Amino acid sequence: MIKIAIVGLGGAIGAMCRFLVYEAYINALKNTSLPLGTITVNVLGCFIIGFLGGIADTREIFAPEVRLLIFTGFLGGFTTFSTFGFELFLYMRNGQIGLAVLNGLIQLSAGLIFVWIGFELSKAI
Repeated sequence: MIKIAIVGLGGAIGAMCRFLVYEAYINALKNTSLPLGTITVNVLGCFIIGFLGGIADTREIFAPEVRLLIFTGFLGGFTTFSTFGFELFLYMRNGQIGLAVLNGLIQLSAGLIFVWIGFELSKAI
């Protein structure tokens, strides 16, 4: 039961952080074609998981409970690939195939690149 509580706590914090990032973009950029808030949290989440995953892989400093809190809970609540999929679906349903492809390419390529950058950076510190 404690593991569920740890994941839930991390997920709640991650979801609140995702909401704050998304709202900041909505308030700052009222007329944008791409979902920049979603792109930002996905790329940032990929960087964080790459960086912390690299530290966990090379230094073995995270207790299992901390891994649950951060990796499963926080990052699971923070990143928004379910929202990403739905936004792609909406673009395609509305005939905006170009924006769907652009959005998908940005998020997938930037996500992979930032996982790699985070992982490599973790080895440098």
